[in-house]
Amino acid sequence: MAVQTIAYLTDAHLGQKIILDQETGAMSYAQNTEEHKDKLKFILKDIASNGITEIIFGGDIGAQKANQWFFKTIDEFNFKLLMLLGNHDSYQQVSQYYKNEHRNEPDDELYYADEEGQFKFIYLDSSSNAVSQNQLNWLLQELNTDKEILLFIHHPVLEIETPLDKVGAALKGRDEIKRILSGVQKDIVVFCGHYHMTDELIAGNIRQYSSPACSYQIEKLSEKIEIDTSSFGYRLITINGRQLSTEVKLFKSL
Repeated sequence: MAVQTIAYLTDAHLGQKIILDQETGAMSYAQNTEEHKDKLKFILKDIASNGITEIIFGGDIGAQKANQWFFKTIDEFNFKLLMLLGNHDSYQQVSQYYKNEHRNEPDDELYYADEEGQFKFIYLDSSSNAVSQNQLNWLLQELNTDKEILLFIHHPVLEIETPLDKVGAALKGRDEIKRILSGVQKDIVVFCGHYHMTDELIAGNIRQYSSPACSYQIEKLSEKIEIDTSSFGYRLITINGRQLSTEVKLFKSL
């Protein structure tokens, strides 16, 4: 069986320049058309140079005006693209450019599943900073499978010990998702982003990989929120039969 390698990239924040209030820790964005576009192009070139043809984008394209540029740029590399939505994404905007035959109703959410080889890929929509009850009901059905399960969601499901988790960035209702996943009699691997940091956690049958952002990083081990604009990167996921491995690629600012 051929080895499959997928590039998982997330949090591009195109056109959004991060602003951090040093006193309150509040984060906001200033509109800057070219912000982070060079980083995404660098990553896409690196992916292509390694012979990788499949991409999963984990959400947060950035400013709505950047949507067209994002999809056009990825198309130029002829990648197979699968994606999910983050809290900076709008289904109405993204659906103008991204079509998925596995997508479920309703029309304002993007969640779906696909099977390939020994694995089932499940994609959830947490763009509202929560996962709807419709999705949770659907997830319960999709978890009933003989395949190995890979779950992709923008927000972490397991709590990461970092200041960012305490300032309102956490996924609402994540304990219910954790409960559902914990009830499955098999291991589940979760890939997420949102926190702009590399992390790995295990809780029972759940292994969670948080991935670095394509744009900027947020320091995980600090007393207050600290931004690192000097590094950017993505994650590689390699599948060989029923075996899965993953590694992170980080780069310094151009």
